[in-house]
Amino acid sequence: MNRLSSVVLLLILTISAFTQTPNPPSSRTRVAWQPPRWDDLLNELPTATVPTEMVGAFRVSNFPIEFEETKMEDVRTRLGGTIGHKGDAGEYLEWLCFHGTDSEGRWVLWLESGEIDGGMVGSFRWERLPMNAELDQRCRMLQRKAGGIVLPISLRLGTTEKEVLKTLGTPTVRRGDRLIYVHEHDETIRGEPFTSDNIVEVRLRGGTVCAIEVSKTVSS
Repeated sequence: MNRLSSVVLLLILTISAFTQTPNPPSSRTRVAWQPPRWDDLLNELPTATVPTEMVGAFRVSNFPIEFEETKMEDVRTRLGGTIGHKGDAGEYLEWLCFHGTDSEGRWVLWLESGEIDGGMVGSFRWERLPMNAELDQRCRMLQRKAGGIVLPISLRLGTTEKEVLKTLGTPTVRRGDRLIYVHEHDETIRGEPFTSDNIVEVRLRGGTVCAIEVSKTVSS
């Protein structure tokens, strides 16, 4: 599987289940620890339509994170938590799970690093927690006063669909309540040509954002 196919498989996807703890709770309770499993949404990455990179870096509790540059281990050292992992080869994934609250309720954040990311943060998923969700003890709580999650664009949980369209414009692809934005550009690193892909996916519920997925991958 090439690097671009890996990005498509990991990022242009939809949530299907939460992994449960070794002592399963009742069927009405969802437990957050392992990132949601993904199902294919599109057969291939669509032609990019967004002219400029959307999210190449962000902040979590005032700690700056840059895709493909910040090590997962450095995040763990600074913010705490437990690095989980599953799969191997092209399906390998490691993650850190964090949670917190804002004025609208609870949320969970997964920072992820796949085989193609080499131990660096390559993507994240930030979503609103349902009322019946429980959190595994390995998910680290982030204090609200510490700064929360800050993106370089006007996008957060609770943002209205109108505001999303004003900030990001017409999506590259829309599938029901999911808006997918794709940017791509060529760049040169140490004299070698590379392609940088930046994908932002927004899921809506009741006209407002309930989940955000972002990735950046630099491939040769």
